[in-house]
Amino acid sequence: MTEHFGKILIAAALGILFNAPCFANNLSVTNVTLGTRNPNAKTVAVTFNVSWQNSWRNKINYDAAWLTVRLNKAQVTTANEVLCQITATGLNPAGTSTGNGSNLQLYVPQDATGAFLQPASTGFVGNVTTQNVQLTINYQTCGFSDTDQIYASVFGLEMVFIPQGSFYAGDYNTSASSLNSGSSDAAPWHIGSENAIPVTNATSGGYQYVSASNPGEFPTGATFTIPAAFPKGYNAFYTMKYEINEGQWVQFINSLPAASRLNRDLADTNHKNSTSVIYRNTISCSGTPLLCSTQRPSRGLNYLSWMDLAAFLDWDALRPMTELEFEKMSRGPLLPNPGEYVWGTQTITAAAAISGTTEDGTETITSSNANANYNNTTFSGGDSSLGVGYNMGSLRGGIFAVSNSTRASSGASYYGVMDLGGNLKERVVTIGNSTGLAFSGNEGVGNLNTTTGYEGNANVAGWPGMDAQSQNGVDGALGSGFRGGSWGDSSIYLRTSDRTEAALTSASALNTFGGRGVRTYDGN
Repeated sequence: MTEHFGKILIAAALGILFNAPCFANNLSVTNVTLGTRNPNAKTVAVTFNVSWQNSWRNKINYDAAWLTVRLNKAQVTTANEVLCQITATGLNPAGTSTGNGSNLQLYVPQDATGAFLQPASTGFVGNVTTQNVQLTINYQTCGFSDTDQIYASVFGLEMVFIPQGSFYAGDYNTSASSLNSGSSDAAPWHIGSENAIPVTNATSGGYQYVSASNPGEFPTGATFTIPAAFPKGYNAFYTMKYEINEGQWVQFINSLPAASRLNRDLADTNHKNSTSVIYRNTISCSGTPLLCSTQRPSRGLNYLSWMDLAAFLDWDALRPMTELEFEKMSRGPLLPNPGEYVWGTQTITAAAAISGTTEDGTETITSSNANANYNNTTFSGGDSSLGVGYNMGSLRGGIFAVSNSTRASSGASYYGVMDLGGNLKERVVTIGNSTGLAFSGNEGVGNLNTTTGYEGNANVAGWPGMDAQSQNGVDGALGSGFRGGSWGDSSIYLRTSDRTEAALTSASALNTFGGRGVRTYDGN
């Protein structure tokens, strides 16, 4: 499964194409090229090829590729790639093209920071291949002139559309700290709108908060209001299909200015503290400016702090997900099954054996009936023959899905989101303290902090972890928590409604910490 990171150097208006390979899950972006600049409109068309496997659009939802365009001056030896806005918004707007592929459409959100390439009609199931996809950008608004020599790059992520609709949060008080309707009523919360939710200590029929007693967390029965602006999962949104992987992280960090890279170095003393492979993390960074690489680009990325995740999401114009959105994307509109996992059943089997002797992004799990990575399993097969560091930790995204998979056997959510239970903990915005509740769902805009000493931090207003001096950006984790469990947890933490760590504030970057992002759908 590959994704290619294309760049082009242009002198005047002519280009010389080259590609630097980078791997991800199924998605491939290649042959990036720039057209002739329009000096009057300050625009230039960017064209490229896109492909991915196992795409779908049914009556419930669909998948998509989130595509963002960046420019960089050719004469700058230290990368500083700048996200550029698309010149028109909406469905298939002027200046865009889906290329020569069939049954496709482009949707550009109102902030014009990127585009969703997605199947156009219900009933589509198959692989997407299209050449000469086009996005037209304004190069002046992202800091470039008519005569600058520039590189162009296109970054792609696989996404899943989560439709608007009601759902339930909680599972009849079966899981730890599961939300319920009252002190004598274990029924789950019903989320039927994005209106404010009054949380009280009602006896029954209300919205009662159940606490895990994390430091700073509301106590059980606390009275507070979840504001209307807090994303509750009722409105439509897109989510990353997989957790961030090592290849995507390397592409991200190597695109940053030198000073920003230092704060995002996963091999430094604030992260895994080594350039060696530890708990299957193969990221290695060295040199001046810092340059990072990975041996296993498709592998889920661990050692992510909240600050790291926020920076990645801001850079790619995404945002953190809330814990209510986590339950929505896991369960869908179905009534809760007490104690269920994100694949809708109470059945779980740990991965233990990996195919082959080298993990190249096509490896599978050969353990019978396995559908999750949890319980500190020591693997056999795959990279385990390489010794300590390779035999326990995260797996590649979507590894349990094969051609004949069911939702349960692949470990997929109701909507087709992968690895929400196990592999790596999902970092979320909590409803369990006032800082989390202040989150209003602002999207990232692609420009990270440049304040000396805080370079590379996310700087989106209202995101959890924002420094008291806002010019410093997100440099803490208050307001965040975890859902979904990890490879290092027992099975109970993988349950959809388990909230043991939903309000656990941790600014650390541990070997079980990963993450993914979402984006609010602003169309009709």
